[in-house]
Amino acid sequence: MNYRATYLSTVILGCLLFVSCKKESIKSIPKTDSTSIKTEALKEDSVVLNPNDSLYGLADKSVIGTHFLTKSKLAPRLKKLLGTDYDQMAANWNTETPFEKQDNILHAWGCKQHDCSTYSYDLYIDVKNNKINVYKFAESKLTVFKEDNFDIEIKDNLLKDLNIKKENITNKK
Repeated sequence: MNYRATYLSTVILGCLLFVSCKKESIKSIPKTDSTSIKTEALKEDSVVLNPNDSLYGLADKSVIGTHFLTKSKLAPRLKKLLGTDYDQMAANWNTETPFEKQDNILHAWGCKQHDCSTYSYDLYIDVKNNKINVYKFAESKLTVFKEDNFDIEIKDNLLKDLNIKKENITNKK
């Protein structure tokens, strides 16, 4: 009888454990579609821990290809910095060089297709200090836009190229 009581107790205990471990059934389904759930998950998963890393990732990439002037997080700052000149820059940025990284500075150059001597732009981003400078060369005139009046220190090859462009403008006058 002892064997039978033990066996029966074990079976009952096993059934109770099995029933108590049963998964909870879903009582209601969310009313959002799967697309919005995926979008929200991507927003949360793609939080940039260090914004400098994402800017440095622009090196060797195209301004046009990355939609930097229109869809980047810096686009609103560029609009504010350039004011009415922003639309002209975005429209005339047809021929370009990819972003180039030198120390903490990112540089890209763009101009009006088939007319670089009339409209060209040098875009400098100081990643360390989080500032933007734009040099606009238009119709033999140089206009410099400095975010928060901050002068980005341009040196080495970037400075050499900028000085050549400045000289070309003075020679045209």
